[in-house]
Amino acid sequence: MLYIKTLLKRGIRPVVSWNLVVATGWRLERLCMEELYRIGDVVGRRVEEVWFTGFDGLLTAKVEGDPLEFVKLLNDMVNSNYYIPRYVLRATPIMVVVKTDLDEVQRAAGELAERYIAPQESFKIELKKRGVKFDRMAVIEYVAKAVNRRVDLTRPDKILWIEMFPSRTGLSVIREEENFSLMRARAHE
Repeated sequence: MLYIKTLLKRGIRPVVSWNLVVATGWRLERLCMEELYRIGDVVGRRVEEVWFTGFDGLLTAKVEGDPLEFVKLLNDMVNSNYYIPRYVLRATPIMVVVKTDLDEVQRAAGELAERYIAPQESFKIELKKRGVKFDRMAVIEYVAKAVNRRVDLTRPDKILWIEMFPSRTGLSVIREEENFSLMRARAHE
């Protein structure tokens, strides 16, 4: 929450509604929603609410506490074979949600990068955009101007993850392993 206060001081109005983006199969959203609540019970982190995004196979959720910790617990649960999800295919933690305005997204990205990417670390931007007319490369180039760090597209230390929807955009700075992927988890068996 300290980060939210910093954003407010700089004139960025974050929307603290969801902190997790979850991908599932097409028309499996309801089953994924139920499974997400069950996973929250298993890992001991309450899933407060889950919303349909209006895009097939995609949900947003609000989990109790740190979403990075929730995803770590989910990864640990799958790696230990305690429970293997059937419908939660990918879960991305979100640190901050802002209005889908390129200037706000750029400012929030710059703040996150300054705070979570050390000067000697490299990064890349991973943009998932849905229902917005912005050109993908134009968004990436515009946002990257706010990040004064070395770019490495093949083996970055950190990823500036951007989930862009028509009205809201979620951003995070994470390592690759801090993003849950069922395919990646199952490939490591």
